[in-house]
Amino acid sequence: MKEKNFLIFPKPDSKFKYLLIFILCSLIRRSVPRIIEFFFNYPDISDEKELNEINFNINKCYFDLLSNFIGDILAGIMKCINKNKNYLENSITSQGVKTKNKMKKIFYFYLPIIALIDFIAQFLLFLFSLTIPKNKLSQDEIIEDENLYFVVLIDIISRYGFSRVFLQSYFYKHHILAIIITCIGFIPLTVINIIQIIPMIEININKLIYLLLFITMTIIYSFEDVLNKICLNQLLLRPYELMFYKALFQIFPVTLLTIYSLIYKNLIEYVKRNINYSRIFFRFSFIISNIFRTWSLITIIELINPNHLSVLKSSEFVVLFIFISIFDEIIENKNNDKYLYIFGSICCFISFIGSAIHNEIIIINKKELMNCTNYYKAEIKNQEINENLEEEYNSKDNKTLDSFLGESVDND
Repeated sequence: MKEKNFLIFPKPDSKFKYLLIFILCSLIRRSVPRIIEFFFNYPDISDEKELNEINFNINKCYFDLLSNFIGDILAGIMKCINKNKNYLENSITSQGVKTKNKMKKIFYFYLPIIALIDFIAQFLLFLFSLTIPKNKLSQDEIIEDENLYFVVLIDIISRYGFSRVFLQSYFYKHHILAIIITCIGFIPLTVINIIQIIPMIEININKLIYLLLFITMTIIYSFEDVLNKICLNQLLLRPYELMFYKALFQIFPVTLLTIYSLIYKNLIEYVKRNINYSRIFFRFSFIISNIFRTWSLITIIELINPNHLSVLKSSEFVVLFIFISIFDEIIENKNNDKYLYIFGSICCFISFIGSAIHNEIIIINKKELMNCTNYYKAEIKNQEINENLEEEYNSKDNKTLDSFLGESVDND
C-alpha cells in the first residue's frame, strides 16, 4: 500500500456504468412530466363536473401502476434476446436434479412474495387516490416527492436495517463512519423539510395521509430490494428475468384492477378525453426510462448488497434536487429561496460523500477505516501474488546458480 494521500479514488468498475444509467433514467422519468406540464399546460381540465365524470385522480394512478407493470413485462424481450441457457439445464446428474428442484421451490416461494410486495407498494398510491375529492386535482392534495427530503434518509436507513437482518450484512468502521456522514447531510434538510410540511398537513389532512402512505411505500420497496438480492443469489436469475417473472405473477391483480376501473371508474371515457400526443410521449418515455432504471437498480443489487444502494438514492436525490432547483428558478421563475438551494446543495454533497465512502468510491487512507474494504483486500491479494511470483523467480534463479557452481566445483 504505497498511497500516501488521505483519500484514495479506486478505478471505477462495472457498477459505475449502471449507476449512471440509473441516475439518467431517474432524471428522464422525473423531468419529462414537468416539461410537458409546463409547455403543454397539462392537465387542462378545470371543470369539476368533468373531473367527477372521468374519475381523473383514480384513473391517473391506475395508469401509473399499469406503466410500471408494462415496463416489467417488456423486460421479457431482453430475456428472449439472451440465448444463453442456465448450466443447470444441461445437468443430468442426480445432484443437478435435486438442485433444480430446490431452486424451483425457492422460485415459487420468493417470486410471488416479491410480486405481491411490489404491487402493494404501488397500490398504496392508488388507494390514496380514492380519498381525494373528485372535484380536485391530485397535485393539490399531495406533497411533491422532491419536497420529501427526509424520506430519502428513511429509505437509506431501512435498507441498512433489512440488509442486516435478512442478509446478515456486517457493518465495518468505514460503513459506520459513512452512515454518520450521510445522516449529517440529511438531518438539517430533514428538519427544514418537516418545518415546511407541518403547515401543509394542518391545512389539508389528505397530505398527512399521503405522507404516511408514501413513507410506507418507501420502506416496502427497500424490503423488496433485499428479497431481490436473495433471489438473485439463490436462483441464478438475471435482473431482467426477475423483472419479467415478477410481472407475470402480477397479471392477476392488475387484471382485477383493470376490470374495476373499467366498470366503476369510467376508464374508457378518461382515455378518450386525455389522449393526445403529449400524454402518449409522456407514457412512452416513462415506460422506457423505468425499464432501464429498474434494470440498472436490480443489476447493482446483483453486484453489491442492497445496503450499498445508499449511493444510488443519495446520488439520485442530488441530481434531482439540482435539476428541480434550476427548473423552478430559470424555467418557471418561481423565485424560491436561493439560500435554501445553496444550503440544500451543500447538504446533498455531504450525504453523497458519506454514500461514496460506504460504497468504496472514496477510500479513507487510514488503517482502521481501510483494512476491511474490498479495495484493501484486493490490493493485499495482488501484493501477495506479486511477492510469491518474485519469490518463486528468485528461488529458481538461485537453484540454477547453485547447480552451475556445484557442477563447476565438482569438475575442478
